[in-house]
Amino acid sequence: MRVVLTGVGVVTPGVAGGRGELAAALRGHAPRGGSRVAADALASLIAGDEARRLSRVCQLAVAAGRLALADAGRAGADGLGMILGTEFGDLASTLTFVDGYLRRGPQGLSALLFPNTVMNAMAATATIAVGARELSLTLNAPTVAGDLAVARAASLIRAGRLEAALAGGVDELDPLVDEVLGAMGAGDELRGEGAAFVVLEAEDAARARGARVLGELAGAASRALPARVGGVGRRATSRAIGAALEQAGLGTGDIGHVFTSASDDGQRNRWEEALLEAALAPHRPPRTSLATRVGRHAGAGPLAVAAAALGAAASGPALVHAVARGGTHVAMIVRRP
Repeated sequence: MRVVLTGVGVVTPGVAGGRGELAAALRGHAPRGGSRVAADALASLIAGDEARRLSRVCQLAVAAGRLALADAGRAGADGLGMILGTEFGDLASTLTFVDGYLRRGPQGLSALLFPNTVMNAMAATATIAVGARELSLTLNAPTVAGDLAVARAASLIRAGRLEAALAGGVDELDPLVDEVLGAMGAGDELRGEGAAFVVLEAEDAARARGARVLGELAGAASRALPARVGGVGRRATSRAIGAALEQAGLGTGDIGHVFTSASDDGQRNRWEEALLEAALAPHRPPRTSLATRVGRHAGAGPLAVAAAALGAAASGPALVHAVARGGTHVAMIVRRP
């Protein structure tokens, strides 16, 4: 079962829209990570009544999901699943909920905030908003959550468990969250915010409805590398890259470009470089990291998948690669039509 990409939806400080808006942004100079999506930009995508019911990070997910489906030209959502990755979830709502209790006791607990204290709040609200009726799955992991969501969605479609999937990631910037993370020793790595989704479909289904295919997710694999929790490992042997290449029927010399997960974390960056060098040697295709432009958030991985499909890099299949502290490791092969 071949898996194709038919739509893109993005809401970040630099761009909000589908394939056309993203392609233009990739050619330009988008704001670097650390800035927030403007309130008026988000308000133009989410109606007033809906905005009052949804937390800000849920609004980002709903808006990007709708943009992706519109870009894919899907009139209905039957047969559609939702796979979403997030690093922090709706942590802002959770902190506010807890603060209400600490200030006023049980009377300070908010029934409206409580649903947002669970990690799948964004997937749940987006699933309802777009009318997706198949499985809904939330993946929580540092650095690679969005990449994992796209890889898992591709595997489900390839196995025949889904006809189509809205797959991506979302995270938000919040001053209070940043303060708490800093107090916990999370470091000063540049963070960003936004939501990015791709629509993945079984090729036969996409062709049957006359969809425009942007690219093929020819191979996707995730593995675990030995490393302490929150630590960087020593092993530089990548089983994920080999598995993704094998699934795509390609060799290392076929890769024309690599999208990495490099950010401001020097130790992790060096580990990723070692993994790529060992897996692709003697070839060394050009490398790009969108996280250095948009900041680290769960939407960066799906953005890289979309960028590869839209031809933002050199010709030839692209490898989208990400590794997290702790050893979660993802590799995807994106081939243009």
